Amino acid sequence: MPRIFITNKSGHPQPFEVHGWNHNLNITVPAHHTSTLSAPDKSSGAIIALHDGHEGEQAEITFNGFGGNDFIDISNIVGAGGNLTIQQEGDNSTRKGDPLFMQHLRTAWKKASQQTKAELKGSVFTDAHGDVTRIGPIKDHPKLESFVRSFADGKTYIGVGAWGGSPGNPHDNAQSGAAHGTKNSLITYSDDDATP
Repeated sequence: MPRIFITNKSGHPQPFEVHGWNHNLNITVPAHHTSTLSAPDKSSGAIIALHDGHEGEQAEITFNGFGGNDFIDISNIVGAGGNLTIQQEGDNSTRKGDPLFMQHLRTAWKKASQQTKAELKGSVFTDAHGDVTRIGPIKDHPKLESFVRSFADGKTYIGVGAWGGSPGNPHDNAQSGAAHGTKNSLITYSDDDATP
């Protein structure tokens, strides 16, 4: 039975929604700790970081799927507020996600025109200093999708992708490619660098 290791490199407890495992019960991973979930072979699900109660970046996993391979990706389709990566245990070549997504988002936001910022009002959330704390669902806002693609295209799953008859974006589709066989999954969360 494969396992999912969720490491929180940040200095605060990090809550996650769990879909498909752990009886669909949320977990909170303490600061600088790793939590472990068991996952039945051929199971699928998602681990979604929560930010002030809002869904953010998510790790999606299918164990032992088509061809006996795992399928893993990091998606920002429902939002973001931190950095998340996933890979198979012992195989860095399977790593998905941008370990510095939020840093790239903040840089792009600082450079964005006033028109872009006005168009994204209600989708990009900032603190009192104007620094981005999180973004809302990309799937509901085409202009937010375009903005996120300006710095993260090909690094994370951004759009709706190949689903329900849509061909999707080829860079998103590439994020959902097969890994190498079936192995434990390593998920790493951080407010800084989410490289395992």
